[in-house]
Amino acid sequence: MHTTTLTRGVIRLIAVLVAALTLGSSVAAVPDSFGLKSQQEDPYEKRILQQIEKMVLTAKQVAPFREQMRGYFKMRNGATRRISRQGGDVDVRVRRDLNRCARQAVKAMSKVLTPGQLAHYQKLVEIGNEQYMMNAGLL
Repeated sequence: MHTTTLTRGVIRLIAVLVAALTLGSSVAAVPDSFGLKSQQEDPYEKRILQQIEKMVLTAKQVAPFREQMRGYFKMRNGATRRISRQGGDVDVRVRRDLNRCARQAVKAMSKVLTPGQLAHYQKLVEIGNEQYMMNAGLL
C-alpha cells in the first residue's frame, strides 16, 4: 500500500514538473521576427526545475501547487500585454508589474507550502520573472 502511494506521488510530481516546463517556456516558444520558432534550449528551465525539486512536495501539496503555478504563469505572461496598452517605459513598467505578480504569487503559495518550501518557490518566481524579461527582449 505504501509503495502505491509513493508511486502516485512520484507520478503527480512528474506531472507538476511537466506542467511547469510547459508553462514556463511558453514565452520562449513564440515565433521570432522571421516567423520561425526558436530551437534554442531555455537556460532558465533547469534552474526552475531545480527549485521545484528542492521543494519536495507532498502528495497533498501537488494539486494546489499546480493550480497556484498556473495562476502565477497566467499573471506573469500577461505583463507585456497589460503594459503595452498603457504606453510608457515598457521594460521598467514590466519589471515593476512582474515584481507585483511575484509578491501576489508568493502570498498565494504561502497557503500551500511550508516556510522552507516557500523560500525555494520565491527563488523559482525570481528565476521565472528573469526568464520572462529575457525572452521578451527586455533584459
